[in-house]
Amino acid sequence: MGIQCTVIGHSTTLTQLDGTTVLTDPHFGSRVFLSPRKPELKLDHASLEKVNAVLISHMHYDHLHLNSFKFIGSGIPVIVPERTERAVGPFISNPVIELAHWATHELTDGTTITALPLHHRGGRLSQLRYTSSNSYLVEKQGMRMFFAGDSAYGPSFREIGSLYDIDVAYLPIGSYEPRWFMKKRHMTPAEAVNAFEELGAKNMIPIHHGTFRLSFEPLEAPKKWLEKICEELPDLAKRIHCNDVGAKITI
Repeated sequence: MGIQCTVIGHSTTLTQLDGTTVLTDPHFGSRVFLSPRKPELKLDHASLEKVNAVLISHMHYDHLHLNSFKFIGSGIPVIVPERTERAVGPFISNPVIELAHWATHELTDGTTITALPLHHRGGRLSQLRYTSSNSYLVEKQGMRMFFAGDSAYGPSFREIGSLYDIDVAYLPIGSYEPRWFMKKRHMTPAEAVNAFEELGAKNMIPIHHGTFRLSFEPLEAPKKWLEKICEELPDLAKRIHCNDVGAKITI
């Protein structure tokens, strides 16, 4: 028994908790706007047949990719922030469940999914602005996974850490330049490490980097910065998993 984690790319992850599989922010496309995917997507589509729930953190195009749902079974529930079902429901055949912050949904196997705050506002090109966003806590048999698809640094991490004992946290580390514009939207690797410590999580897996270049820093810069932090803080480095995209990590 344990938690098996795979970063597919950007904020798309696949997590298995004692027989339950959760997919986050699925984006299997070759680009976001004019930014091509790097490296090439490596995905065993058969692994998606075991998915029990899909979590969408917010409506930005790099986190909600509607074409990717053709690879996802239509019976799988899709959990989205409140007031965003109208941006998703008309385009997919899956059941769509809105969760407000601190609300919980229970899967048929007893796994609970709780929506939690984020420091990020997600919109979409539409006559309606779908700006709500969620992080999520997934819990089964005493194991807990925290997913923050995209977030700036803020007080929510300390608050969440005071309430839950988290085994593994997916935290975003990229798209942070220029800081005057991105500070209220995205964390730097150093801020993500601070968030990790404030969460009190046992393990951290970095996401939202190395796949699509959506800001001014080079694509490889966030991972290099995080690796430098780990060199300087070896005790912390044992709990931060800077694995390549596609690698499976067992917690």
